[in-house]
Amino acid sequence: MTIAESSSNAWKHSFLHGARVGLALLAAVFATACGSVPKTSFYHLQMPIAPAPSDPKTDFVLGVEHFRAPEVLRDDRIIYYVSPTQMNFYEYQRWGAAPASMLSQFTASWLEASGVFSRVIMLPAREHVDYTLGGSVTNFEEDDSEGSASVRLTMALSLVRMRDQKPVWSGRWAFENPVSGHGVEGVADALNASCARAMRELIPGLLAQVEQDSKAGASQNH
Repeated sequence: MTIAESSSNAWKHSFLHGARVGLALLAAVFATACGSVPKTSFYHLQMPIAPAPSDPKTDFVLGVEHFRAPEVLRDDRIIYYVSPTQMNFYEYQRWGAAPASMLSQFTASWLEASGVFSRVIMLPAREHVDYTLGGSVTNFEEDDSEGSASVRLTMALSLVRMRDQKPVWSGRWAFENPVSGHGVEGVADALNASCARAMRELIPGLLAQVEQDSKAGASQNH
């Protein structure tokens, strides 16, 4: 073997050894990093039983738009405020969907369970709808700025009758509720309770308007 060949083999051996050591260190660092990443927890809104309608079911179809919301509420991370002007996110505590999307579906499910409409569908959709419900969500967060945890929910809804494009009902709901449970799970439970309360206090007025239209239509047909 020549000196050149010996030198070449020594270089290859040194390179392979260094590569193996580097890969081993990289694997160790990766494993350590993976082991230190907290598990992500996801929370959902639980639909309570909606009250049964007082009058017979109508033939109306309701279309529910996806609610508008500021950018922070189109993110699935749970928001908390540490002061009136400073907010942050829980990186590993998340909603199953962005709050605006969850509340759109929550409201649609509540209205469908009420039994007043023949169908409730999410928009856009190809089929005819008799009413369109739009909404916006401006607060859906934990607030720690006063030294104790509470939650805020602010939302507004509006109902449009499609045959004449007339707004026939609107409602706004703003509520703060203390957190009685522990940790982020307690925050999720408090917001869930706030959503249920919003439906119980907002939706009856909407349903009363729809039932009034149904009775008016029935009397005109006789």
